[in-house]
Amino acid sequence: MFNDGPMDASGNWIDRPLAILEDIEDKLELHFDKVKQKIEDDLEKVHDHFEQLQDKFDDDLKSGLKPLKLGGHAQKSDGNKAKKPASPPKTPSAPGQSMKAPDNSKVPKEPEETKKPSSGSKESSGDKEPSGSKEPSGNKEAAATCNPSNSHVRYEWSSYAKADRTAFVTAIKCLQGKPSGGSQFTGSQNRYEDLISVHRGMTANIHQTAAFLVWHRYFVWVFEQLLRDECGFDKAMPWWDETKHAGNFAASDVFIDEWFGHLPAKTSDGQGTCIVSGEFSGTTLHVGPGQNNENHCLSRAVDESQTAQCNKDFTNSCLSMKSYEEFRDCFELGPHGYGHNGIGAVMAEVSASVGDPIFFMHHLFVDHTFRIWQNANPSRRTTISGCADAKSPCTPITLDTMLSSSGIMPDMAVRDALNTLSGPLCYHYNY
Repeated sequence: MFNDGPMDASGNWIDRPLAILEDIEDKLELHFDKVKQKIEDDLEKVHDHFEQLQDKFDDDLKSGLKPLKLGGHAQKSDGNKAKKPASPPKTPSAPGQSMKAPDNSKVPKEPEETKKPSSGSKESSGDKEPSGSKEPSGNKEAAATCNPSNSHVRYEWSSYAKADRTAFVTAIKCLQGKPSGGSQFTGSQNRYEDLISVHRGMTANIHQTAAFLVWHRYFVWVFEQLLRDECGFDKAMPWWDETKHAGNFAASDVFIDEWFGHLPAKTSDGQGTCIVSGEFSGTTLHVGPGQNNENHCLSRAVDESQTAQCNKDFTNSCLSMKSYEEFRDCFELGPHGYGHNGIGAVMAEVSASVGDPIFFMHHLFVDHTFRIWQNANPSRRTTISGCADAKSPCTPITLDTMLSSSGIMPDMAVRDALNTLSGPLCYHYNY
């Protein structure tokens, strides 16, 4: 599958594996095993090309004509003056060099070590823990200057420094301690719960519609800006690769006392257990369940048979989908849905699932997969189709459709949410 990673200013990947993308039976597939044959075929073509030029050179000498210079084809032009010959195709000396792939895909170089972006945390090398570093306050100044080479990096949890993990969960706890932004956030009693209220109020239009992926991408960005602007969070953002722990979420060190607290199994009667460990121990929620506004605890009820569906095979199956709507449907009802239900309790309650802060780690995984799907074809960052809402007939989604957080942050056009490498978003993932 396509990875994410560092890019130059033109949007070409740096240090990505060499692979060939093929269109097979209406699905896109990557073939690493064909790279060697592709290089050998190209070398053979170049060799044949030069043999033809050499034969032409010998014939011209025999006939007394001025020989062609090796390196290109002769072209006829008005008069007797020949145009400058084109340079022969360059021969890659190793898989690390760039070459053309089918479907005009750009083939990246062999990975070595992730390079540090112009701003963001340092990437770890091997098992070495990365050192934390400051991110600018929000991404606002990046809106006018963002390009692929200076976009911020989101680091997978295993490569995220312990100090940064602490800063991240502390900033979330900070939002839970700040007053609500206003009465428009129904049921909310703190700034974090404003986010729960917004998600709940928009549930019908942001699930099982074309808005699902772009709105939740925007929503995670809104969450990030709150952490930075109101709680001083100045580290890179993390994400969690759930495929590493599919079928065993409870063993992930996301769910330990230092960070998000434990992930208990369902009780004997199938209910959740109130969380009494981690940074969010003893959290009382006021928004939900459902459309109610009742005091209830942050609870979880893991079902590993469901988390098992957040695996690489299922993820890659969704990534093979060609259209936006096919991919959205596959991943929303697949790994996304299984992740929510697998963690259970508050997370399994669709509208108010934001009540569990692990919601954002889960949706960072969703967004990472969305970016990987987009990486397979640049047009996926500039086109979209489907319904923007659940009306019948629905409102078609367009690049100008506005995404809203009910005033927490400015609305954002879909065109800006589709491309994370320009405009206000300005980020990519470390792989």
